[in-house]
Amino acid sequence: MTRKDDERPEVLFGLHPVVAALEAGKRTIDRVLVARESGGHNLGRLLRAARAAGVPVTHLPREILARKTGSHAVHQGVAALVAPVGYADADELCAATALEAAGLLVALDGVADPRNLGAVIRTAAAAGAHGILLGTEETVGITPAVAKTAAGALECIPIARESKLGRRLEGLKSRGFRVVALDPRSDRPWDAEVYRGRIVVVAGGEGRGLRRGLLEVADARVALPLARGVESLNVSVAVAAVLYEVVRQRRRPEKSEIPVRRLERP
Repeated sequence: MTRKDDERPEVLFGLHPVVAALEAGKRTIDRVLVARESGGHNLGRLLRAARAAGVPVTHLPREILARKTGSHAVHQGVAALVAPVGYADADELCAATALEAAGLLVALDGVADPRNLGAVIRTAAAAGAHGILLGTEETVGITPAVAKTAAGALECIPIARESKLGRRLEGLKSRGFRVVALDPRSDRPWDAEVYRGRIVVVAGGEGRGLRRGLLEVADARVALPLARGVESLNVSVAVAAVLYEVVRQRRRPEKSEIPVRRLERP
């Protein structure tokens, strides 16, 4: 992977994100930065990965590393100068997922907190989703803070930007996808939905939730139960609950697939 001359490198920080970027080999990495006081078994894995990728490693004082990553960054003594993550092409991502009989996409609208986005990316990758569609209105993009929270999952799942998310969802429906929206006002439980076939799980951001236009596109609206006094769940927690209901159902054979035991006469 090459980087354009005018494309400035960004600082990726945290042990797991840096190791994942080195091992995946999808991004150009100029240099790995390690605080001199760092050590341990995990650092050995980092250094081996850098050596295998041919990436130079610079050891420097921890305070200088902190200045490069930002004073509030939890860098764990490790950072890297990397090319920014490239977004996938939305058309190509959707076309490729439509070829899967059990294609699974996550679409996010208005998620502004990088930690929430990073957590969703990590969960979606762990649950086997084929990709993530990010709306552009009030939705954070891929930043070093997102990468840190995703803990290496950015290297495992394609992410595309989509400026016209409602139209994209309509197009996916025409390809055989069922659009399931997370809506706390719905009276349909999250586990009452059948998540077979091609599915798009759609969630809104902190505060406002999904816009009305996107809710109207959905084939189903589902909600998670909340105890009295709790108004809402963090979007990353809600998405995780639904995605793992998808995983649970798909690991369980359909009724027609369950073998019937016949009683034999004595």
